[in-house]
Amino acid sequence: MKKSILNKSIAIALVCAAGSVSAASTDFSMHGYIKSGILVNSDGTSAERIGLWSNSAKFRLGNEHNTKIELLPTITMTTDDGVIARVRTNLTHETQCTADWNCQDADGHDVQFREGFVEIENAAFAPGVVFWAGKRYSSSNTSNHQYDWEYIQYNGTGGGADKIDLGFARMDIGVYAFMPSEELAAGPADTEVQGLSDDYSLNVWLKGIAGTGLDLQFVGHTMEKNSWRAEQAESGYGFTGVYNFDGFYNVANGYSRATIQYGTGLAAGDSLGKNGWGWANSSGTESWRVVFDGMASMGAFDISTFAFYQADTDYAPWSGVAEGKGDDVNRFAIGVRPFHQIAQNFAMQYELGYEHIDNTSTNEAGGMVKATIAPTITFESGFWSRPQIRVFATYASWDDEVSGLIGDSYTRNGDTNALNFGIQGEVWF
Repeated sequence: MKKSILNKSIAIALVCAAGSVSAASTDFSMHGYIKSGILVNSDGTSAERIGLWSNSAKFRLGNEHNTKIELLPTITMTTDDGVIARVRTNLTHETQCTADWNCQDADGHDVQFREGFVEIENAAFAPGVVFWAGKRYSSSNTSNHQYDWEYIQYNGTGGGADKIDLGFARMDIGVYAFMPSEELAAGPADTEVQGLSDDYSLNVWLKGIAGTGLDLQFVGHTMEKNSWRAEQAESGYGFTGVYNFDGFYNVANGYSRATIQYGTGLAAGDSLGKNGWGWANSSGTESWRVVFDGMASMGAFDISTFAFYQADTDYAPWSGVAEGKGDDVNRFAIGVRPFHQIAQNFAMQYELGYEHIDNTSTNEAGGMVKATIAPTITFESGFWSRPQIRVFATYASWDDEVSGLIGDSYTRNGDTNALNFGIQGEVWF
């Protein structure tokens, strides 16, 4: 009841604010994303997604069992002299609520406010610059849809400015504060220090350097050590370089990018290319990653490709080692998803992916292959057309050495393979 009253109050406040602003025009828009379906194994029972590591990354076709609903109501106000203000919230529900959403109830099924911020663009003293403050996703977040992974992801509460023209490049700069909700009340280990531990990061991007496809990012973190882990890092820095190719690696229509990332301390491990997830890292935690992300478009065929390699030293993830030195872990994944628009409103999708992990500290080493076929009803044509309704069959096989990473819902009988089926709807608007 309290949540319902809160939601109605916010909606009324937004409408009143829009009506009271002295502006040349005020517009309201609603964008969003929905995915939902079932994933069933060959025994006719419910199945979970299959993967070798605990984060959300996975070859997603035929490998999702959750419902996610994301709504982005936005009010845009424009003055007669061209100043633009945007007010946006992000309301998200998912069957498995993740910690960064500040989940409140016991089962994590409430609607979460993942964003709430204001932007002011084209101010008289800074034409073209976008100033922002509040709780926001970074405008530079970068994901691969096929692998369901934001390998560049800076979210949190803070402020900054985007699109600053430096002549040789455009600069985005922002300060973010972020901690998973269950760690927000962690006090500093030094009892002489007042307040709470939080990850503060300064994020600087240089984009389109010298008119090329090169973007560079630098990030610095600081955080007061808390009592959870004595070896915890109190600082860290990271680097990301992105090169955006012309089309599909300059040989076909489409898009492609190559990314290299490095981080140490608070900017390494699960926080490589991100913020707020490195609070279990030590000062010796170090990570680097290379990513190849692209899609070739050839008439009725679109072919999505993805590959990455990551090496972590002294890796102690937030759900893992509580004290002592972490593990040395190498991992990689490579996959392809062809999309064939066979006829109007009907397509076939296929996905083949391989993941491999080598934990030199625990001697867990092995891989998993996953293959999916998905007849798809499409609203329009092409890989990115939505809505889509797809039925699918997925086969996965993994090495026995990594069975402990798969989960006992698949391995309780010693199995090293699975055959899943399902149906899913997906839309963004």
